[in-house]
Amino acid sequence: MRFVADSSALVRLYVPDSSTESIERFLTDEAKTISISALARIEVLNVLLRHEGRAARFTSDLEEGMRVRLEQVDWTKAFQQAESLARRFSRTLRPGGHDLVLVAAAVTMGGTWFLSFDRNSRQRPLAAAAGLRVWPPLEKNEKGLVRYASRP
Repeated sequence: MRFVADSSALVRLYVPDSSTESIERFLTDEAKTISISALARIEVLNVLLRHEGRAARFTSDLEEGMRVRLEQVDWTKAFQQAESLARRFSRTLRPGGHDLVLVAAAVTMGGTWFLSFDRNSRQRPLAAAAGLRVWPPLEKNEKGLVRYASRP
């Protein structure tokens, strides 16, 4: 299994909030490692640089590769995958371009799980429609979107 995360999940590991404990528990079970793309790395680093000392811990974790691992992405394939996802799901899910690229990168990296707390976009339903398992589990309205988008 490969766990791929967006910035909303990763930032919670370094800037605690009410969701931090749940993601820590999820990752501790079976000592999961999160794979991220270079795009997600930049996005997380950008946020963490605003918080004293948080970026250094993130960078250290990346260098260690046990908790968070930077994965190489074939960006040509990822953009082709993003276009394919757009053609299949843009009319029904209306994802943003950035969301398309992050989910496509996860698929291209061989991800099986997509970790995201971002309920303000259509990224989580898009990931599910693309065949990834989503954590935290999809909410009822997100499941409905996936069913609607996946209809023939």
